[in-house]
Amino acid sequence: MNQPARQSKRKAYFWGQSAEWLCIGVLFLKGYRILARRFKCKVGEIDLIAQKGQMICFVEVKARRDRRDALEAVSFHQQQRIMRAAEWYLTKNCSTEHGNILQMSYRFDVMAVEPWRWPTHVKDAWQKKT
Repeated sequence: MNQPARQSKRKAYFWGQSAEWLCIGVLFLKGYRILARRFKCKVGEIDLIAQKGQMICFVEVKARRDRRDALEAVSFHQQQRIMRAAEWYLTKNCSTEHGNILQMSYRFDVMAVEPWRWPTHVKDAWQKKT
């Protein structure tokens, strides 16, 4: 990989990192408790997991030059991976000793971050198909 490509990739990585931290701050100000950041398991990855009351939110953070690009950046394939990782998280962290998942509601959110703007928080951005 040549030097300009490496610098571009590094810049995108740090922009993504700062976008996640910005979203953590916004969620905190909205009354959410952050349960996990960059949660990884064998079936997928979730940028942020937050809780407000009995609602657990699995949040995908997208940093782009404009809001529309950010909101459209979550592909169907990516949604599927996030949903599988969410099921894994709920099974491992929100289950009773008998294996039943606690009575918690959950949803999938997207937070779009664009330069010099407050992040856009789209609640319930997609539904799990049953």
